[in-house]
Amino acid sequence: MKDDALAARLVATAAPFCFAGAPEARAEADSALRVSRNFAPALFLFACIDMEQGRWDAARSTLSAPGLKGTPEANLLLELIARRLGAPDWRHAFFDSWLALGKPDFSKSPLLPEAMGMEYLLGVPEQNWDQASDEQRFALVALDVTLSKRRANILWLVKQIAATTSVPLLMALQAQLSAPETDPDIVALLLDDVEKRIQKVADASPPTQQLALFSLLKGSTATKPFQRSDLEALERVSAIPAWKQHSNGAFFQEMRSLFDGLILAPGHHAWRLVILAQGILLGLLLHQRADVTKTHLSEDEQRWMGRMLWDVGARLREQRSRLEMSRGMRLQNFSSELTHHVPDMEKAVNRWVELGVWEEAVQKAACYRWPIPSLQDEFYAARARDEAAWMTTFAGVGELP
Repeated sequence: MKDDALAARLVATAAPFCFAGAPEARAEADSALRVSRNFAPALFLFACIDMEQGRWDAARSTLSAPGLKGTPEANLLLELIARRLGAPDWRHAFFDSWLALGKPDFSKSPLLPEAMGMEYLLGVPEQNWDQASDEQRFALVALDVTLSKRRANILWLVKQIAATTSVPLLMALQAQLSAPETDPDIVALLLDDVEKRIQKVADASPPTQQLALFSLLKGSTATKPFQRSDLEALERVSAIPAWKQHSNGAFFQEMRSLFDGLILAPGHHAWRLVILAQGILLGLLLHQRADVTKTHLSEDEQRWMGRMLWDVGARLREQRSRLEMSRGMRLQNFSSELTHHVPDMEKAVNRWVELGVWEEAVQKAACYRWPIPSLQDEFYAARARDEAAWMTTFAGVGELP
């Protein structure tokens, strides 16, 4: 039992190497087997490594080993091997395999490693940083702002910030610099320059709710009530017909192309930037400030503010990503409480329940816990194109994006 406990810790260490397709993946997984020779989760990693490398016979052999043979996880991988050889891509082969096996529930699988969370960043090899273009380096800093202290020349970075017109990269930087865990020295060096540049780009760009909310909320705290002038400004924001200009899918492809060959798991890191660029924290801050404002308003003023929040939530929901839809739904739930409009309340509750059903379906397939890099890369791209369609497909509606 002690050997298995140590092997489990070694598997947890090895899993990110497998998700990333790192050259060290096999050696890391082997370290667990040296501790516990037939440890099934370690054998599972080996099967996934072999599948990624196209070593189908080796994968089949591993999946027939004691402890793995006959498990739902092994059965799915065997079905995936059989289908992948004739399928156009990994994601359709995976989805069809899951359907063919009767949609098994992997949400509590003891064999699948934990997914590689968005907080997980892989290092940039020094040689790759040295050879990268300015565009690539700036994207890397937007991905991981700590590089501004470890790798990037600050004067160079300030110059890049002043020159860029990329709203999503600037929003990704601003999101990191606004996070409480970010090094205060980095915040002091960069936040003012980033926010000034966002404002300048916003002034020269077509209006979006994201940029208009940035201007309205900049420098404020969650406990600060809105004044009358703020609510009048929010009314103008709520009338803007788009949350943001860039699409998640196009930005994902742009970043993935920049990271390809520069850093392992380029899709994983491009997806992290997509999330950072969405401006979710703006929606959260809007909700928090509206919440502390309501006690200062009359019932008519609460309904007025509620209608504005409903419209902002609607624009967020249109974005089709899970986080943006979720934040939009939260705003609309709160809006319906302020307006006391029963049909809106029912819509908000029904949409929230529906999103939960979609999320549960994806969790049932444990989509993000299968450590096959090519499979995960396709998952990220599909989610960036239309995450709502991605989730509803697993819930039994529509086709994979």
